[in-house]
Amino acid sequence: MILRLVIADGSQSPAVAESVEVAADGALTGWRSVSDGGAGWFDGRLPPAELAEIQALIEAVGATPPKAAARPDSAEEVLELDATGPVSIAGLTAGPGDWSKLAAAARGLLDRLTDFPRAVVGVRYAPGVARLVHRGADPVRVDVGTVTVGATAWRGYYEPAGDWAGAVAGPGEIEAGPEWTYDLPLGLSFDSDTVVHLTADFTILNGPTRIPVRAKFTPDAPS
Repeated sequence: MILRLVIADGSQSPAVAESVEVAADGALTGWRSVSDGGAGWFDGRLPPAELAEIQALIEAVGATPPKAAARPDSAEEVLELDATGPVSIAGLTAGPGDWSKLAAAARGLLDRLTDFPRAVVGVRYAPGVARLVHRGADPVRVDVGTVTVGATAWRGYYEPAGDWAGAVAGPGEIEAGPEWTYDLPLGLSFDSDTVVHLTADFTILNGPTRIPVRAKFTPDAPS
């Protein structure tokens, strides 16, 4: 392990609990609980050029931990390097300093992680339907007995075009594997010229542990 980032925020529901780890050979692994790429476990490998960029940023910060005070209401963000051990980066914002650059790159790895699903359930949109979809090669146990869905539609340059939220009954505890999908009917139809954003809250099962998660669907902004 050359870098590990853990972000936690229990003030939200579901709680944010994200992690990503980079190995010396570029292996990229982690967990997402609230994500546009779905919730679950991810496992992949960074291309050599991306790994080299991360290694250069790590070397630039050396062994001196950052000095930045976090706001009282900010999420906990702990970055761990071999040279420093675990250090808080919650107070580091975008800027020219070496630690700010590394913090931004580490946070970006959480988004990069979602390109490598292993055992993940995400949400997609089809007209009138929120659809849970499995991503990755490995199965994942989920409880979708009740899925809380939120849908917001926008027209043009973010003109509000309707929203809906509600609980949708599902099949309960199941094992979701490759090609698994489950449709969650929405209680409101949206015009065909709108862009629909979705959230779906459900539970992932890891042995006896039940983990509330949120999968999000954020389409590309209209050009």
